[in-house]
Amino acid sequence: PPVVFRAPPATEEVTPQRALCGIGMAPSSAPLTVEKFGECLQRMIRACHYRQGGPRLRIFDDSTVSDQIEGSAVTLTECRCTQFKRLRTVAHLSEERYMNSMCAEAFSGGKIEASGKSGSFFLRTHDGKFVLKTIEEHEFNVLRDILPHMILYLMEHQRSLLCRFLGAYSLDIGGKKLRFVVMANVLPRHADEVYDLKGTTEDRWVEPSTGGVMKDNNFHFNSMFFGAELCAELQQQIRDDAEFLYSLGVMDYSLLVGISPSSHGEEAELPEGLTVTHGWMSTKGGRATPRVFQLGIIDYLQRWTPKKVAAHWLKKSTLGCFHEIDTEPPAVYCNRFYKYLWSKMQIMNR
Repeated sequence: PPVVFRAPPATEEVTPQRALCGIGMAPSSAPLTVEKFGECLQRMIRACHYRQGGPRLRIFDDSTVSDQIEGSAVTLTECRCTQFKRLRTVAHLSEERYMNSMCAEAFSGGKIEASGKSGSFFLRTHDGKFVLKTIEEHEFNVLRDILPHMILYLMEHQRSLLCRFLGAYSLDIGGKKLRFVVMANVLPRHADEVYDLKGTTEDRWVEPSTGGVMKDNNFHFNSMFFGAELCAELQQQIRDDAEFLYSLGVMDYSLLVGISPSSHGEEAELPEGLTVTHGWMSTKGGRATPRVFQLGIIDYLQRWTPKKVAAHWLKKSTLGCFHEIDTEPPAVYCNRFYKYLWSKMQIMNR
């Protein structure tokens, strides 16, 4: 059944609806469902994309259109249209395929993911290829700043593990501004286990019974094995990606790893590249068993800000005595990140 977010009665204070990222419609408006929200969003995405020759606001390559949802005015701005089109081209994604995934059928999801600290709101396209995720204003600004560098880097590193950003939008609705990005789905296939790995130990345990994304301490006794050539390529690509992120001055990113059993003959069916690959996994030094790994570096929009510096020095003298803290300068974070993942990737001797 549809998830309904009802506006409170006029006698009550209008409080943000968490499931809609703090957006509350006017008290007099009809109930707002995820389905209605998604339909309006898709109409506006289509309008932004297809009104190439019509009248529209273009400032710094942004495109803005207006619409209504339940009687309330909404405005959508597609940001850095040309640069994101170049990113989609680099990802070998045609505009027709992008729009078919985004708008041909209704979005699924519409929830806040378990095990996440950000409180981000997620939607998925009907074919599971793309994920729409809300982000904070400072992350939105970082993305716009690094776009030219991302284009050049990904042109030269086609097999990069960096999660591909394919679009960015800003939505004004109900007196709130909602910023979200469109990303390639790092986990396009079913995964029995999912880990978010940073190389830190501070607050990096998730109770497995919750069914959420697990973290470094859950992965402590696990090792991934690959053929010699693939292992070397993965390690080098992770280092290249981490050093690129260091050059941008960002930190706090992680490698998302989806793991599922590998059936006989499945290796030949896997897509070309490093993001979905065949290997083996061993726990506590036991026998390595065949696995399919889905890999992607995510959440790389955090700069080393004065707030991060303050958190670093506060944690370093307390939690840092017992843990690898997550709040480290970009250079330290980069080195620790790829060295930790190198230690988890080993050559399979058959």
